[in-house]
Amino acid sequence: QTTSPFWVALFAALRFTGTMFAPFYGIVVDRYDRRKLLIFSRLGFAGIALCILLLSFTGQLQIWHVFVLTALAGMGRSFDNVTRQTFIADLVERGDLPNAIALTRTGRDATQIFAPIVGGVLLDLIGLNWTYLLVMALHLSGVFFMTLLRPPGRTPTARGSSVLSNLAESFRYAGKNQIILALLLLAFLVNLTGFPMTLGLAPVYAKDVLGTTSTGLGLLLGAYSVGSFMGSIAIAGVADLRRLGRLMVLGAVVWHLGILVLSQTSWFGAALAILALSGLAQALSMVTMSILLLGNTSADIRGRIMGLRSLAVYGLPIGLLISGGIADGVSVAAALAINGIVGMVVTVAIVLRFRGVWRLA
Repeated sequence: QTTSPFWVALFAALRFTGTMFAPFYGIVVDRYDRRKLLIFSRLGFAGIALCILLLSFTGQLQIWHVFVLTALAGMGRSFDNVTRQTFIADLVERGDLPNAIALTRTGRDATQIFAPIVGGVLLDLIGLNWTYLLVMALHLSGVFFMTLLRPPGRTPTARGSSVLSNLAESFRYAGKNQIILALLLLAFLVNLTGFPMTLGLAPVYAKDVLGTTSTGLGLLLGAYSVGSFMGSIAIAGVADLRRLGRLMVLGAVVWHLGILVLSQTSWFGAALAILALSGLAQALSMVTMSILLLGNTSADIRGRIMGLRSLAVYGLPIGLLISGGIADGVSVAAALAINGIVGMVVTVAIVLRFRGVWRLA
């Protein structure tokens, strides 16, 4: 256990170690069968759960095991994200892409709401060993369901050239396409300044500013997840979105505004409402960003571009470390305020530089 915001943020950052390899994952996704890659990913997660199960069962589980397995899971999560998002575009027509991505995000948000609750109950009722046996079984069930999918045939790309030339091609494509470049910059920004609030600073904010317990922290994160869930549903329920660019930008601005207001709030009820609104804005921004990236990228390079998109997630561990340092040296309120202000200002600057983003549909 630790009371240091920096060490809490460092542990959170460890979960995103795989982002540095994301561009290479994108090359693999373009070269090989995406369904088989997702099966491989599920097997990897099942293997990590099995390792925890065996170490716990034999009484050998130590803290360094948790750190190593967390890093491995982080690498697997990045690979899984690149593959899964690209595979979605293979399964549906372009006109159905917004609903498909929004529904996928809705499922993820629902999991974030209920999984911690269910996991905590299971740990109390049946213990760590049986809980991770169930986790492993769930991952293996994912393998089974993936075998039932029969996606349309596609010709793998990015073959016949070296890995470095494939990588260079993806960077050239993003550099020449102003829309893709702007979306990638926005993705990096929100990871740098937006996500550290809930993925690193929330425990410290709940304790130091609100003076609440772990139960209060759970309610705060639950409010954020419920807001995110509602935002995803809102997009999934709209068949025709004509102003995706505006929705993405406004969502990012409101998200960061919520972070700024939260930094000045010490009342628990107000914090709940602000986090719910921030979660809603976050979902509107992130879901539309994924839709626009997939919809404006050529199919033959889509995996590599989504790899670059996942590389933008590397802004999160950087942001976690910076925010944790500010929270340690000054205060958690100062860290939140700086993130909120920087996020809003840079979002507006990107939109002014790449004006086509505002008009994206």
